[in-house]
Amino acid sequence: MPCTPERPRLRDFPFLVGLRRDVEERRRLFTEPDLTYFFWECTLRCNLRCAHCGSSCGPTRKEDELTTEQICGILDTIGEDFDCSRIFVSITGGEPLLREDLYEVVAHMTGLGMRTCIVSNGTLLTPQRAARLYDAGMRTISISVDGNERTHNAVRGEGSYAGALTGISNAAEAGFEVVEAITCVRPANLPVLPLVERDVRAAGAGLWRLITIDRMGRLEGSTDAEFWLEPPQVNHLLSFVEQRRADLERDGDPFDVGFSCGGFIGLRWEKTVRGENNQCHAGLCVGSVLSDGQVSACPSMPRSWAQGNALETRFSEIWFDRFADYRDESIRREGPCVDCSWYDVCLGGGLHERLAQPDQFCWLDRQQNGKKG
Repeated sequence: MPCTPERPRLRDFPFLVGLRRDVEERRRLFTEPDLTYFFWECTLRCNLRCAHCGSSCGPTRKEDELTTEQICGILDTIGEDFDCSRIFVSITGGEPLLREDLYEVVAHMTGLGMRTCIVSNGTLLTPQRAARLYDAGMRTISISVDGNERTHNAVRGEGSYAGALTGISNAAEAGFEVVEAITCVRPANLPVLPLVERDVRAAGAGLWRLITIDRMGRLEGSTDAEFWLEPPQVNHLLSFVEQRRADLERDGDPFDVGFSCGGFIGLRWEKTVRGENNQCHAGLCVGSVLSDGQVSACPSMPRSWAQGNALETRFSEIWFDRFADYRDESIRREGPCVDCSWYDVCLGGGLHERLAQPDQFCWLDRQQNGKKG
C-alpha cells in the first residue's frame, strides 16, 4: 500500500506543483547530468574518533591518499571539461585540516573558478589557519556541533565541544561569509537543541543545519538505539525546525535553521523545514573524488558504488559514461516504492539512506512507526 503521510489540502497545491517541477528537473538529470556540486574526500585521517563517524576515520594516513600533484591534476581535467564557475566544492574527511597542502589545493580550486568550503570538527581551526583558508579563496565553512557540551563530548571526546565553538568563532572573525554549524541529531541531544542553537549563534555561526545519523561507517548494521530517532522523535525534530524557521522569519532574524537534504519527508515538512529542491541528487549533479582517487557520487555512498579511479580514467569520462546505476530509475522504484503514490514526488528517496538502512530509509514510514496507509 502507498505511504500516506497526509492528504494534500487546497492550499498545498501550488507547493505540490513546485515539487513536481523539481522532480521533472531531477528526471532530466538522469539523461543530462550536470556537475554543479563536487565533494573531495581529502583524507580519512582524523584527530578525533567520533562514535558515529560515517567514514570510520582514524589517526593514521592511508598509503593511497592522493598527493598534492595528483589531486591538482584531477582538478585540472575537471577545469578543462566543465564550467568550474558553476561548481561548489565541499572538502570533507576525516579532518581536512590535517592535510598540510589544504591551502595550496584550495587556492588551486579558486584559480579554476570553483567555490569551496570545508566540513571540519573545528578543533584545529586556529585564527591562523582560518586566515590562510580565507586568503586561499574559501568563503564557506561547516563545523560539527553535536549537542551541548555534555552530549557533544560524549560522542566526540573531551574538549572537542569547546574546540568546535572556538573554530566557529575563528572562522567568523576571519571574515567567512557563511559559517555553518551542523548537528547530527540523536535521542540524547534532541532535548538540548535550543541550547545548541544558543551556543553556535553566540560563537558566530549564521546557519545551523540539522541532520540525522545513518547506519554506515562505525554504525554500519548497528541496531543501537542511541543514534536512531524513532517516529515520535523524528516528528519532534521536524516540528522544532519548522517552529524555529517560522520564528526567525517572523522576527526578521537573518540566522537560518534548516533540515538536511535526502528523501522526501512529506508535503508539510518539505514546505516548512527545507529550502527548495533539497532532495537527493547523487550522481545527477553531485559527484566526488574519494581519498584514493575513486570517483563516486557523494562520500556517503558505499565504496562499492565507486565507478572508477580518476588516476586511471579521466573524471569526466567516469561521470558521463559509468554512472548508470545512479541514473537508473528502476533501482529507485524497488521495495516499498513499487506501489507508493508519492513516488512521483520522491523518486525513491535518498540513495545513501536507502543503501545504509534498506528497511528503514523511507521518511514517510519513519514518521509513522512503519505503518502504511
